[in-house]
Amino acid sequence: YFCSMKNKILTYINKENLLKRREKVIVTCSGGADSIFLLHILCKLGFECIVAHCNFHLRGDESDRDENFVRDFCNKDGLTFLVEHFDTTAYAAENKLSIEMAARELRYNWFEKIRAEYNAGAIAVAHHSDDSIETILLNLLRGTGLKGICGIRPRNGYIVRPLLCVNRKEIEEYLAEQGIGYITDSTNLENEYTRNKIRNIVMPILREINPQIDSVMLSNAENFAAAENIYKNVVEKEKSSAVTVTDDSYIVDLKVVNKFSEPFTLLYECLKDFSFHPATIKTMLTAEGNTIFKTGKHIARKEKSKIIVSCLGHASEIN
Repeated sequence: YFCSMKNKILTYINKENLLKRREKVIVTCSGGADSIFLLHILCKLGFECIVAHCNFHLRGDESDRDENFVRDFCNKDGLTFLVEHFDTTAYAAENKLSIEMAARELRYNWFEKIRAEYNAGAIAVAHHSDDSIETILLNLLRGTGLKGICGIRPRNGYIVRPLLCVNRKEIEEYLAEQGIGYITDSTNLENEYTRNKIRNIVMPILREINPQIDSVMLSNAENFAAAENIYKNVVEKEKSSAVTVTDDSYIVDLKVVNKFSEPFTLLYECLKDFSFHPATIKTMLTAEGNTIFKTGKHIARKEKSKIIVSCLGHASEIN
């Protein structure tokens, strides 16, 4: 079982070109089953691992227990152990973020900082195939475009996910067989958070309806990812024809937009980075000339055949 799991993950790493042998890799480790498995496998595969642990101080003594567990695990194998302490609650309040989003922002900012300091080639995180399926369902519930139903991708910049080829059951069975301990975050067993409800309630029901639902969802995600690549290529080509950028304005040619098979989709892709609501963008297509649209930082004016977007600081230039 050890050899088959090791070979399965190494094959996936090579297929997706995630890690290189001679490069250091930052391995994020919470102490849970997934991240302990990731660290163990990458070490067994011969990668030079630098272990990064975040203490968010959100679960009292449990947070310190997790830190001590990972430190001891690393000391036993002579691994470099890095830890960062965060006042997550204060950061969330200061930046008007949920605790979950604050923790995400803090950890990924820190991971990138130490990646640069250690000149590491990648930051490995322990998302597996179950996480990808949960993400698809979560995005569907929240409302999503094509990208949201592609699941978690193997690479995002320096962030790599070598475990997307295995599921949670395989990980737990491997750790049990090898006698490798890990800790359980008590909040993973609660159903307060939407993702936990999907994991603990929704997925078991879906597996009753279709025992093959996991493989079906993952196959669909691959198909959606291929479709999204085609979509992006088409949209980028059309955007290059529709958009002109000057020193102080971003101009969308509506003649090009309206010739496209899906005008709203193209206009949305042209304007989405300016924080205009999709409903507002749809209105722009039919609004009369000289209509003004505003977001927190940008202002747009609809003319007969164009939309001109400026920063609010340059608003006088388009009035």
